[in-house]
Formats: sequence, C-alpha cells, structure tokens
Amino acid sequence: MVVAAVENGQVQYKGYGTVSRGQMACPDERTLFELGALSGVFTTTLVTKQAMEGQFNLGGPINPYLPKGADAPAFQPQKCVEVVLPDPSSGRPERILSCTPDPLGEEVCIAFCDLITHTSGLPNSGHGLYDWHPVGTEVSLQGPRQGFTRQNLYAQVAEYPLKTHPGASFHFSNIGIALAGHLAADIAGLPFEELLEQALLRPLNMKDTRIRLSAGQRERLAPGHDSRGRPVLHWDFDGMAPAAGLKSTAADLTAFLVANLKTDGSRMSAVMEQAQQARADVAFPALLRPTEAGYGWLISKLTPQSNQPVVWMYGGTAGFRAFIGFIKDAGTGIVLLSNSAGDIRELGFEMLEVQYNAAKK
Repeated sequence: MVVAAVENGQVQYKGYGTVSRGQMACPDERTLFELGALSGVFTTTLVTKQAMEGQFNLGGPINPYLPKGADAPAFQPQKCVEVVLPDPSSGRPERILSCTPDPLGEEVCIAFCDLITHTSGLPNSGHGLYDWHPVGTEVSLQGPRQGFTRQNLYAQVAEYPLKTHPGASFHFSNIGIALAGHLAADIAGLPFEELLEQALLRPLNMKDTRIRLSAGQRERLAPGHDSRGRPVLHWDFDGMAPAAGLKSTAADLTAFLVANLKTDGSRMSAVMEQAQQARADVAFPALLRPTEAGYGWLISKLTPQSNQPVVWMYGGTAGFRAFIGFIKDAGTGIVLLSNSAGDIRELGFEMLEVQYNAAKK
C-alpha cells in the first residue's frame, strides 16, 4: 500500500509492505496502480469542464450527440389506476395499482448531468461488463470483456429500458460514466484518452495517469493480488475505459487532490467546485454515513459529531483498491492505493478523522 496525506498544501508519502512476494522493494509514490471506478471522477471532472467551456449543456439531452445509428433509451411516463378485484377466499376486495405507459405523456430523455450524477436510470453494468459499486458489495466484481469497444457500448446502451425517470434517483452506473466520457470525446473530435490528457491531466502535470501505459510505466505497474494474496491478471479496458480504465500513482492522485482543495478563483478550481457539489441523495444498505452524490464524487459526513462533509471516491479491480477523500474546509486529504483486493474505505475515513481532529487542536 502507498499512502499520501495532504495537510495545508504539505504532502507526505509512505509506502507499506512490498510490491509482491517476488519484488521485495517497498511501493512508493511513483508505483502505478489500477484505479477501477475511481477513474470515473476524472471523466466527470472532464465532462464538467467541457460543459463549462460551452461544448454542450449539462442539462441538455444526450441524444443529439450520439453517433449516427446509435440510440439511448427514454423514460415513458406511466399512468396508474387502482383496480379492485374480488377475493373469494377472504370475502374482501383486493386493491392493486395497475400501471401502463401513458400515451399522452412526453418521453423523458437522459441528460449529461444525469450520466455524471449516476441518476440516468442506466444499469451499473451488463452482459458481462465491468461491475463495481463503490458503496456496494464486491462479490459481483467482473473484469472487462475482451474486445468490448466504444462502438459496442453505443450499441448496447439502447437495449436498456429505463425503469425510473432520469434525474429522479441515484443508481450507480459504470455504463453511464463510460457513455459520458465517450460522448465528450466525440464532441471534441478526439479519442477519450487524448482529450483527458489535453484538457485535465496535462494542466495538472499528471504524467502517470493513463489508460495505455508506456514501456517505462509498465515497469512501475504493481502486480495485482486478490484478497488472499494470490496474483491476478491486470485489467485493460476499451469501451468501459472512461469508467474504470485508468492507472495512476500516489503522486499523480495527490496532484489531483490538491487541485480539488484549491479555491483560488481559477477556471480549473471553478470546474472542480462544480463537480463537488451534492446533487442527489444516495441510499444504499452498505453505507455507514449519510451520503449524497456530486458529479462523480460521493459526499458523506465524516462523523455525526463533526458534521464535516468528506468528498470521496473509491474503486477496485481484481487485484487493486484505490481511495481519495478530502475535507475542503480543513485543507486535508488522503490518497490510498493498494495492490490487493482488501477493502480500504474505512481506513481512508479513519485517517481523515485523525487529520481533522489534529487540525482542530
């Protein structure tokens, strides 16, 4: 594991353990790790930036920007009536609610903001694709389907009927984040990774955050391990890359964290401030704290006593876990990167609590 602690602009790095049983060196801030769903906050920040620069309207429908031949599902409003049925066994009537599509109701299309707040109504994953939930269980974790391209993603999106009104409720969706990233790239006329590098990574001097690694970066990529310490294969994404395909280092993620903490009035600071705003309630049995969703980020209370909002995100693949969390008002944050599949979310929150309590003294 590698830990980075940020306090009032100062950064400290600490590595723990060894890279693997065969590589006895301790990992450091230049060791590369897979980010899994933590990749999504880079995509949502990019989409927010492109929208604020006038490339498209976050509140506007995505349909006009889909490539030729692609389609997105729309929500058809329902008309519900109460039906009373006789129940001969009890002698009392049974009342049920019968709902059918309302032919007079106007269809509701998915907007860009629905995709990046996980309120589009699209599923998390499907048909053997990457399946990960930052606050859910990890038993359904699946790898990338080989050969699943951007074109395959566009073709598959149309197959998902929407069961909820877009924007109405939070349902974590890797499909939605991947779609948002590819749409932003198509509008800019660039491949996703190239757009991400030009618009976000290069301005933040993040040279080691990539989907496709150079030979030198491959040498610094840690091997992954499952929860029992057994080696597992690395995961490489194509169509789902904007949601799950990034690899990065503690040094790069700390640069991103520090940029998110800034309030200097710059355009980048304004973009990140927009992405951090709470916009939808998140309800999930595994959540230990009241939580809301921003653009890609989750916002939870540190403790009931402090009432401090923690902006955070967490991701994983078969052999890696990654966490970023920060308390903006306190100027503190934590980056955790692990090349094994053990859960590190609560460790991140515990370290943030220690930081916050120390800052108050």
